[in-house]
Amino acid sequence: MTWTCERDRGRSPALVVPADLAGPSGGTRYDERMITELAETGLDVTAEPVPGAWPSPTEDDRAALRHALGRHDEVLVDGLIGSAAPEEIEQARARGARVGVLVHLPLPAEGGLDERERARLAALERRALHAAGTVVATSGWADADLRERYGLTHVHAVAPGTDRAETATGSTPPHLLALGSITPRKNPLGLLEALGGLQDRHWNLSLVGPRGSDEGYVRAVTARAEALQGRVRMPGSLEGDALEALWRTVDLLVLPSQTETYGMVVTEALAHGIPALVPSGTGAVEALHGSGERDGLPGAGAVVAGTREEGWAEALRGWLDDPGLRDRWRRAAAGHRDRLRGWDTAAAELRAVLRW
Repeated sequence: MTWTCERDRGRSPALVVPADLAGPSGGTRYDERMITELAETGLDVTAEPVPGAWPSPTEDDRAALRHALGRHDEVLVDGLIGSAAPEEIEQARARGARVGVLVHLPLPAEGGLDERERARLAALERRALHAAGTVVATSGWADADLRERYGLTHVHAVAPGTDRAETATGSTPPHLLALGSITPRKNPLGLLEALGGLQDRHWNLSLVGPRGSDEGYVRAVTARAEALQGRVRMPGSLEGDALEALWRTVDLLVLPSQTETYGMVVTEALAHGIPALVPSGTGAVEALHGSGERDGLPGAGAVVAGTREEGWAEALRGWLDDPGLRDRWRRAAAGHRDRLRGWDTAAAELRAVLRW
């Protein structure tokens, strides 16, 4: 994601975003769409891209953040940056700025961290979120998690919106999609191990997303994918028309993540009439089942207990072996498709929370 910043906006509200992410993510899409939708309401929000190796910034990175915060009186800071910068948030609040933090994922919830690093990040994030005037979570599940994790009381849930999309036509054999970074938290290796026991069934899988920083993990995923005899594609990150073309061929979204605060990819799948398998105990369950306008609709997929390979293999086997189940899930997904909230609704909720 490449951000641009209009420097003549002066004291307009701002969303401080990471400038140096390796590829697209749900967080960057949320940030980008909120700015776009708020502009549609007549509110110009400046994107302030801040460089750096967040959440482990250098002093130059922190100086760039201080400069960005100093340019605005009303600021929402992406949590990858803000949760790692308690001192800068405290300083901005002390001069009278209204500063909020938008938490896409609690810092210590990222996969592949040792106990010492998790403790360091948790201490930073606890201080930063208590210093912020407002904390925005991206689901009701994430709201509850932050309150319990850090003893917060000023958290507000603003779930993402969803764009309308064409209904997928699917493929023969069935086409599975795992859309997310190649990282331990997204758990593609566990998914591949589960599918390794289903080679007597007909299926193909696309693993789509940027490679994570753990090169050993990426190598392990690549090797396991290659061992599945041409059934797995790893095209890297896809956006725009290329991603939309892929969606049209998909029959089932699989999201075997260790943790998810929401899982925008789930509602994107439903928008295409595609059911999903999601992990229990995560915000992805909320994305799959919905709330409010989607109460009472039949399940458009299933919740898999945890991330153990056996559970995912069993769920996938049941779906692959039962054409009636595949049809019921597909029809249920179509029902959810017409009741998904739009980005305009999400942006209106965010504006109300921030009082912009």
